[in-house]
Amino acid sequence: MKNFIIHSFNITAIILLSACSSHIPPEIRQNLEGSPDVAQVREAADQHLSENVRWGGIILNIENKQSTSWLTILASPLSDSGEPRPSNKSLGRFIAIVDHFLEPLVYSKDRKITFTGQVLRTDIVNIGEYPYQHPVIQVDQHYLWPVEPAHSELDHHPYWWSDPWYDPWYDPYYPWHPHRYRP
Repeated sequence: MKNFIIHSFNITAIILLSACSSHIPPEIRQNLEGSPDVAQVREAADQHLSENVRWGGIILNIENKQSTSWLTILASPLSDSGEPRPSNKSLGRFIAIVDHFLEPLVYSKDRKITFTGQVLRTDIVNIGEYPYQHPVIQVDQHYLWPVEPAHSELDHHPYWWSDPWYDPWYDPYYPWHPHRYRP
């Protein structure tokens, strides 16, 4: 019996500790101090060549070459964990080069992604007829963020529904309450 209790405790501890661990690479989670942003590299690319950056955003396009994948990203500000946050202000676009094949159906348009890598150069790519200067980075690490489930009004209940003593019969706003005012 004593061995059973010890083994049960060990298994529970392992499960709890593994639940707390993060699968986000530490390079993605850690902020790079002094790292230039996309706009700074666009303005003065020569000054920032070979600098390490941590950028992220929303995938706009993916193009697979013979031995690399090129992703065009709309840059977004990053949270403390490195996840791209929604923003109404455009931080610019950049191109990330990954040294292996990325499945376009997985790395699809509008997915959030974060990269670490080095600034290689800037390329001018037309957006419509407008020539736009894209900073290009060689990717060391990347993390594709999971798709967030769509929220529904049915998923959110009023706070009092979690009260164990709540009884809708005594709630005057309950639709079938006998004392509710009905026109």
